[in-house]
Amino acid sequence: MSSPRAGAADDAGSRRERPVGLGTALRRAWIGYQQRLDRAMADAGFDERRFPDGRVLRLCSEPAGSTISNIGRELGMTRQGASKLVSHLQDRGYVSVADSATSRREKAVTLSELGSQYLGAQRSAVRSIERDLRAELGGTGLGEEGLDVLYQLLDVLDGGDDQVRMRTYLSNAIVGAGNPYGGPERRDRNR
Repeated sequence: MSSPRAGAADDAGSRRERPVGLGTALRRAWIGYQQRLDRAMADAGFDERRFPDGRVLRLCSEPAGSTISNIGRELGMTRQGASKLVSHLQDRGYVSVADSATSRREKAVTLSELGSQYLGAQRSAVRSIERDLRAELGGTGLGEEGLDVLYQLLDVLDGGDDQVRMRTYLSNAIVGAGNPYGGPERRDRNR
């Protein structure tokens, strides 16, 4: 049995008190969104979804694919960490890995047909989730205007054009810039 959400409207349409702060509400919303995406992907036959899978597959979706080094740079992680992610995707049939045509030290990563199907299912799931959310908001009387206000709030919170990647932010927040697993000096070695 779920508890009432903070600030949710009751059946009479009045607002309840918000027992949590904005940060907690945003974190809960993000987790709820990810859980909806997990369910939708499982329904589409992709029930083993890891957090970075979609991002890595999108990086490999160009006709020329990508490289393990580039994936590491894009994700703000070491080449070794990126290699482990790619290996897991390869084991599941989402990507192919081959020697690079331009460098003997590099591996080229290209999307397989199954990887393309995964990305298609993910795009479809995202559209479906957004349609469901719009329908749910419409039932509260907020409709498109409420969604526009939400997007305005998110725009204000995003910090502008100079975005910090989540991995970098979490790495620095957890153990500081000296983190050997993702701090700035470690990531610079991948370049």
